[in-house]
Amino acid sequence: MGFAGHSGLNLRRLVRCATGAVLITALSLLTACQTEPMGGALNLEVDASNPVAALQNINSNGAKCWMRSGDRRFRGLHMIPELDTRVGRPRLLIMRSKNQQGLPLLVIEATGSPTTISTYGPLASTQTGARVNADIMRWSGGASEC
Repeated sequence: MGFAGHSGLNLRRLVRCATGAVLITALSLLTACQTEPMGGALNLEVDASNPVAALQNINSNGAKCWMRSGDRRFRGLHMIPELDTRVGRPRLLIMRSKNQQGLPLLVIEATGSPTTISTYGPLASTQTGARVNADIMRWSGGASEC
């Protein structure tokens, strides 16, 4: 006998069609979520008087545009500037707020003359890392907007 009094409809066929439609919709939504580029390590030569000056610019813009912006990507994170050049290379560390003793999720480091900015760490290969790299490139070109 058919479904709901209709002799031509088969319940199994109806369920298969509905399941297929749900699967196609889910896959298209997942594909839509993947439109943002994934990140990677950054090695960018910038026009800065020295590595510390380059990182001071990124630190002030990053504090405003990442940490205090309310952006969901940066919730639960904080940035620690290590700009003292007497000990190692100047760098900015992005850490989990709850684990201040752990390893950084992202390191933004500046070295040399001409100054080169590098990013690395587990966060670098994510969409958030792509955002950080894009912001660093924009800010290093003179822009300061978020």
